[in-house]
Order: sequence, then C-alpha cells, then structure tokens
Amino acid sequence: MAIPIKALVDRGLSLRKAIKRLTKALDSIETQLTSAALWRDQVELKDPDREGRRYLAQGSAQRVPVIFTADKLVASFQADSAVHVRIISASDGRIREFYDLARIYQTRFDDGKKFRAAAEEILGSANAPRFITACLARDKHGIPKSDTKVAWDDAEPI
Repeated sequence: MAIPIKALVDRGLSLRKAIKRLTKALDSIETQLTSAALWRDQVELKDPDREGRRYLAQGSAQRVPVIFTADKLVASFQADSAVHVRIISASDGRIREFYDLARIYQTRFDDGKKFRAAAEEILGSANAPRFITACLARDKHGIPKSDTKVAWDDAEPI
C-alpha cells in the first residue's frame, strides 16, 4: 500500500527540520572540539606522508580524531598577480610542471600530498621547501590557510 503524498510531505519536512537542527548542534560540537584540540597534545597523522597533526578526542567508548591538515596550497591564481610573482620566483623556472596556464594557473595535482611529493622530486630537497612555502594559500593577513575536521567516520574503540 502506497503512503499518501500528504504523509510523505509532512514526514519529509519534519526530517528536514530535524536535520537542520542536528546539523547546527553538530557544527557547535565540532567547533568546541576543534578549539579544545588546539591546546591538547597532538599526534602524527596515520599517513606518514601527509603533513598535519591530530588530536584523539576521547568519548565514553570511542575516540574521534580531530585532524589539523597541512597548510593549503594555492590551486589557481591569476597570471601576473602578486601570487604569480611569488610562486614563479620560487619555482626555479619550472612553474609549468606544477601549474597549467589557462587564463589562470591551475594546479596539476588533485591534492597537496601529490603536489608536495612532485615538488620534492622535481625541485629537489634544497629548493622544494621554498617553492611549497610560496605556494601556500594565505588569508588577507598573510597567514597560511588550513583545514580542520572532526573525523567522525574514523572513530575507533578505546
């Protein structure tokens, strides 16, 4: 027997309202966990080739990693911009091995781990750090941007 449209609409609206309320509550919890994690002992990430740290927030029966990723890299930038000048001057003349030019420079790598590994391989350990530093995405105050996430799906038993 099919459920009447009226009941489906009412249930759907009720669920949407609950999801919105629960999402807001979860966002608040994640903000508080992230803030607390900044001041706690952090450990290495599970993937040794990734840059960043994690704090293992302990619950009653499980712990959840709060992950502080490495600083974000610039994915694209305008040609002849200040960012372009900064990056090209640090690229040892090899910018095209990292970025494609199509009205803007666009990274050739789908994540920062691959980008950093390519920098090490292409530029060598002496020049890669300066290049990576030049490629960091920065906010209006010049501070490198990074992501923080609470990895709920990676919760593990204590």
